[in-house]
Amino acid sequence: MYKLAFIFLMIVLVSCEASKSNNNDQKQATEKLALTEISVDEAIHNFGQLKAGEIVLHTFVLTNTGNNDFVIESLETDCGCVTTHFNRQPVKPGENALIEVEFNTAGLVGREYKTIEVLGNSKELKHLAIFAQVENELIDIKY
Repeated sequence: MYKLAFIFLMIVLVSCEASKSNNNDQKQATEKLALTEISVDEAIHNFGQLKAGEIVLHTFVLTNTGNNDFVIESLETDCGCVTTHFNRQPVKPGENALIEVEFNTAGLVGREYKTIEVLGNSKELKHLAIFAQVENELIDIKY
């Protein structure tokens, strides 16, 4: 039993190191890009009232307001209930980058506030956020 746990732990550690190495390569590539400025029209999105188990989508729009191409290196979220999708292609000055956020409310109840950190070659770190009031779905049991 202990040998199996040890093997599993070693596999996890090795895969984490490979992931860190890959992220460092991406960060070094982005650091070589000239910094630029980006703006966000709506940095916080309110989904309002949701039922537990609902999956909702929102698209954030970032505008490259600087003089150099903007490249999103990665997006970091504070919860596994938030999934993000974005295009890794450079965004020219004056053009928009779209960040699609999927919020899965399964297992959540109450006021939920989740953040998304945009990592790239912008002069300032950008934070996006979503929030909602998640209501427990009542089950009507008939006797």
